[in-house]
Amino acid sequence: MLHLKWILPAAVAIALLSACGGGDGGASTDYVAGTELPAGVQRSVAELIAFTKLQIANTNEVRDPIVIGNATLATTETDEPADI
Repeated sequence: MLHLKWILPAAVAIALLSACGGGDGGASTDYVAGTELPAGVQRSVAELIAFTKLQIANTNEVRDPIVIGNATLATTETDEPADI
């Protein structure tokens, strides 16, 4: 009978601990609505170039294409051209 009075508190403790999520508290990435593009590609050319380089580095034959949708990518008239 002793083990029965610990079942409810143990179940509550497990439920509370699992609800914490255990995340590292890192910043989440915001995405452009209706796309798989990080929001930064609309704000900064540097972020757009970094994202493009990451996509090229992660290219393989079994990966699905990303959804670009109607996103408006960042542009600049003052930055120097960058290699991709």
